[in-house]
Amino acid sequence: MRSQPPNLSAAIAHAEERQAEVTASLATRRTDLPLRYWRQQAHFTTPAADETMARKAIEAGTAPMARLLDRFGVTAAELAAHLAVEAGPVERLLEAPARAPLVMLDGEDAQALRDDVREAGLAAAARLLLSADWSGDGPPTLRFFRPTGFNLGTTVHDLYDLLSSLAADAGGREVPLDGIVFPKLEHPEEVDLLYEILERAEESFSLPSGQIRVAFLIESAWAAAQLPEIARRATGRLCGLIFGLADYSADVGLSQIANDHPLADWARAQIVNVCGAVGVPAIDGMTLDYPVRDPALDDAANRSRFLERMKLVYTDAVRARDFGMQGKWVGHPAQLFATLLAFEEGFAPEALEQEAAKIEAYRVSVDEEGRGATIIGGVMSDRATDRHARGRLRQAVAVGRFDAERAARLGIVTRDEMEPPARIEPPGRKEGEAG
Repeated sequence: MRSQPPNLSAAIAHAEERQAEVTASLATRRTDLPLRYWRQQAHFTTPAADETMARKAIEAGTAPMARLLDRFGVTAAELAAHLAVEAGPVERLLEAPARAPLVMLDGEDAQALRDDVREAGLAAAARLLLSADWSGDGPPTLRFFRPTGFNLGTTVHDLYDLLSSLAADAGGREVPLDGIVFPKLEHPEEVDLLYEILERAEESFSLPSGQIRVAFLIESAWAAAQLPEIARRATGRLCGLIFGLADYSADVGLSQIANDHPLADWARAQIVNVCGAVGVPAIDGMTLDYPVRDPALDDAANRSRFLERMKLVYTDAVRARDFGMQGKWVGHPAQLFATLLAFEEGFAPEALEQEAAKIEAYRVSVDEEGRGATIIGGVMSDRATDRHARGRLRQAVAVGRFDAERAARLGIVTRDEMEPPARIEPPGRKEGEAG
């Protein structure tokens, strides 16, 4: 029989101490992201300089969709059939329009690169962030701004100008800005620089430290190649990584901007994997073919064109969802409509009930029967599958598809994370409906 070393207790204590030190140091590699930042199924991007258009994006959401269908002579049933979905969700979303989960006031690519336009965009963004109705009668829309990237040389001016205007009204409280989308990022060192700028701005304007979250656009070969290190440096403020397909296609020299190109899918896989590692949503880029009228076509051709482009954005959104992404960029109310439908479909009530049943069955197996791995509905279930179910339901709580009180009882969310209203009605679902 092998004897124990005389200092076994001391050796165990030392090893446990080192384990705790290493575990604590590695904890910084994962973002502590508030639950509301998982509500990013659609990023509605709108030019900051066009204040009228931006206000509609914020306050109207999918409301223009009924008028658009009338204009193209398309019924809800016809749209549903073309998308290969049931008519019910389409009709409900038409009857009860939804706000965009996130609106980004764009001070970069969506507007002309002229100093006067940029200045007008900054002033309009401040007014909109301060005065627009970002809530309606539901959960608040996440408020984001995209400044210019370091490649254009006006980043610091943009951020300080906007935050100065917001801070003057905030009086030391949190400013009405949930985060920024930072474009054209290529290297980890740029993360350090941006965070230094934000820290100094918060200090200068007496704002709460770390308030401003950052989502980074991954739209270059360097960014994709260095993504793990970029994300590790960014965890303190990170709230998402977004795939910028158009700029990425230009950077790597693709012959066309193709959503289903193998290299684009490789970049998406990189983003989804790294987002999973650091604990933030992965967001897909925009479908560039807008469902809008072409004046060169007659009514019949425009009707067909509208339906085909609605199908395209819906298919792209489903593809992004099934790829593991939690949202997609949109730039038009009809795109918002199709994208919300696609991501809502990913949280079907019956599927969520199955996930909840797995959690309860696994709890019984462990707590009451003293077992670990078990069979639930003919499928092997253990700690890993329990974790997967909890992750799915946590996302469902964030987007309003699973009751927050029930989730708290299951240990999926904490009471501190629950924001009023605890139950958020999903797009188009009538109050009182099961879900």
